[in-house]
Amino acid sequence: MKQDSIMMHFRPEERPFVERMIDLAERVDDRQSPALTDFLDPRQQKIAVSVVRRHADVEVRLLGGPHSAERQRALIAPSYWVPEDADFELAFLRVDVPGEYVKLSHGDYLGALVGLGLKRGKLGDLSVWDDGCDLAVTRDMADFVRLHLTQVGRASVHVQEIAGTDYRSIQREFQEKEFTVMSLRLDAVASDAFNLSRTKVVDPIKSGKLQLNWQTIDNPATLVEEGDVISLRGHGRVKILEVGGQTKKGRTVLKVGKYI
Repeated sequence: MKQDSIMMHFRPEERPFVERMIDLAERVDDRQSPALTDFLDPRQQKIAVSVVRRHADVEVRLLGGPHSAERQRALIAPSYWVPEDADFELAFLRVDVPGEYVKLSHGDYLGALVGLGLKRGKLGDLSVWDDGCDLAVTRDMADFVRLHLTQVGRASVHVQEIAGTDYRSIQREFQEKEFTVMSLRLDAVASDAFNLSRTKVVDPIKSGKLQLNWQTIDNPATLVEEGDVISLRGHGRVKILEVGGQTKKGRTVLKVGKYI
């Protein structure tokens, strides 16, 4: 299998991850032994599935907890392998904020976890509620988090392991919006999607405050596609739901959904 023919379907910044998935799929195919990834974001999941499907005798399955989980682990295995949930080595934790009510955000929890030295790939979805946060982690990190996560922001917290069936997932909803753009450049699309001037979008992009499919992109001219997710710090996140046709003036019709 020629890697060049595969790479042409992906963006340049995705090449290292694509290469890792190619190597992993070939290793599983050669050794006929399954391999498990860390948690992958939705774009990485799509790449993993695309790469693995090029091997007739290898399959990929995804699991991150509840069916609505955004971040999931990929189990790459011979096609005859019948995986069980335990094979994904997931653990679920509940972070309680005892005592006086303190409002904490997703960023507060994620910052505290990363501050402990955890890599993002070891963490699945973080489901934030008024009284705390439920999170998915790799099984090998569960005890570490339970013992060492004692503070989030200014609040003291208590962490306990829970069953996967007790994990409280948040249903994601978004508000649809339709507009036209002269081009599918990242700065042009983000400007209309977030109701900002072009100038107020370009500077944050160049300073690393924007992510495209969970990767920091600093080139405003990067082209976007249907299905892409754009996150702009301080302004939320949108998904490109549909790239439509063109108007008589040559503008492209876009439909996006802003997460609420």
